[in-house]
Amino acid sequence: MLPIVDAHLHLWDMADFVPPWLPEAPSLLRTFTLDDWRSEAGPANGEWQLDRAIYVEIDAAPQDRAHENRMILDRIRKGDGPLAGAVVAADLLGETVRDELAPWLGDPGLKGVRHVLHTPASPAGTCLKPEFVANIKRLGELDLAFDACMRQGELDDLATLAKAAPETRIVLDHCGNPGPAFLSEGPDSPKLAAWRVGFSQLGECPNVVCKLSGLDLGSTMESIRRGIDFCFEVFGEDRLIWASNYPVCQLGTPLRPWFDAVHGVVAQRGEAALMKIFALNAARAYRLAS
Repeated sequence: MLPIVDAHLHLWDMADFVPPWLPEAPSLLRTFTLDDWRSEAGPANGEWQLDRAIYVEIDAAPQDRAHENRMILDRIRKGDGPLAGAVVAADLLGETVRDELAPWLGDPGLKGVRHVLHTPASPAGTCLKPEFVANIKRLGELDLAFDACMRQGELDDLATLAKAAPETRIVLDHCGNPGPAFLSEGPDSPKLAAWRVGFSQLGECPNVVCKLSGLDLGSTMESIRRGIDFCFEVFGEDRLIWASNYPVCQLGTPLRPWFDAVHGVVAQRGEAALMKIFALNAARAYRLAS
């Protein structure tokens, strides 16, 4: 049986706090739990099972970040179901990320940090500011990953950052957000020229891995295969990670159809590739215990 590690799971409880972006997505304006995640995945049919998950911060308001971090790390420490680790929120433009993370350093659930880079609060070039680069290097010293959620035209900036901090593991969220053209028109679409250049540059950085997540299907199986095969060409089977992006994925492709599509393509590459994409690569990127 294939033990799935979902490398990008969001959870929130409306009774705790509401992230500022959520009212713009009314279909998501409710509490989402681990039971909802399991229900969305559906029956495993004896071939695979949801084994572990990485919680990824939900872009909460700055005043709510410490509460979110404390809440999720407490849940992981107490053995709350499949939660195996967390990517927490931190301000990487601050003087030192070590000080901001001080309350949780040494917590076994802390696996990485995310500073969202695709919102107006983070204009183009943010990740190349000296203080940001210095904090990314500090994450490497702390053995923590950096999750990068970027605008598609700025991936070359992330490649520059990755080369400046070669000891830091960088996880590219959602294939660099190429948009619907990636799987509908293919990776060679003229709309994706800037994305393609930056994505290829990232593939040349050995400290970067890529999450197969956050994409809209809306296409034929052949076009889906072409897109995923392109990701294999750029990153190889050792640096690709499947993730659901639940429940945000419901705004595009829900969890189970996305899993089935990626599983169907990767299965053609054999059992070893399936184990890497759906379990082993995530475990390595986030330093999960075996």
